[in-house]
Amino acid sequence: MIYKILLRFNSSFLSPLQADTIFGHLCWAVYYKEGEDELKKFLQPFRENDPPFLLSDGFPVISKNDIEIELLPKPLTADRILRDDTKRIKKIEWVKIDDFNKIRKYEQFQLEEIENPFKPFLSVHNSISRITSSSLPEAGVYSLKEYFVHKIFILIKALNENVIDRVAELFKFLSNSGYGGKKSAGKGQFAIESIASFNILSEIHQANGFVTLSNFCPSQGDPTEGIYKIFVKYGKLGGELTFSGNPFKKPLLMIKTGSVFKINGAIREFYGRMVENICDIKPQVLQYAYAFPIPVVFQEERNEISKRL
Repeated sequence: MIYKILLRFNSSFLSPLQADTIFGHLCWAVYYKEGEDELKKFLQPFRENDPPFLLSDGFPVISKNDIEIELLPKPLTADRILRDDTKRIKKIEWVKIDDFNKIRKYEQFQLEEIENPFKPFLSVHNSISRITSSSLPEAGVYSLKEYFVHKIFILIKALNENVIDRVAELFKFLSNSGYGGKKSAGKGQFAIESIASFNILSEIHQANGFVTLSNFCPSQGDPTEGIYKIFVKYGKLGGELTFSGNPFKKPLLMIKTGSVFKINGAIREFYGRMVENICDIKPQVLQYAYAFPIPVVFQEERNEISKRL
């Protein structure tokens, strides 16, 4: 069962809404709300490759003619479907859900150029000397990359139906503190607008692949044939570990949201894994790196086995 949690942001935020970062916030919510022992219990099934739920990235809701439109990342198979319009389709990052479903079925869809709602902006700040009451001579003025989208939704795939209430409570706890960097300065403030089932992804009986709605790291035995993008994640510790002296995690190569893979046989409930040994100063820290798989039709091109973009 897939659920949608709709968040209304009341301020800009500094940290992109990626599934691993969101999961880290939930872990800190467990830690502050229930204690370290409960956090260990919370993480155990994820560590044992038996996750009770999966998280997607955060996706934007835009308003057009007073109508709210939910967007999802473009599956990379779209570039094959609209082969005659390659230049335009490669620039598109987001599609409406109706088009998302058509792409999943490998059907023609109407190309619509949607401006990236997560387009960042820079805000200028300065650090004040307590002695001179003026900007510090070195690194006194600096800029921050910020984002603002009024509404964002996150999908939760409950692999254990009893888990959704707890996840909802953790999000409610987070709404009191905020999301991402500079929370104490008022950034990342949000309220939960609704939590409901998400039943508008059409079933595909002939599916032979999946598109991921979260960044992930493949596990041994995961599929390798597909159309995908990769990037390096430079993670950072959160909560009280931010002030540990070295809050940075090891660089991690991840497969990007929107990537598509071909499957031989039945499509599994999840792919990916938790990454261990990601932090030198805190060896027990884990990195959430599960895929959020949605079934698709994977159409192979002639004389091509796999393709990486």
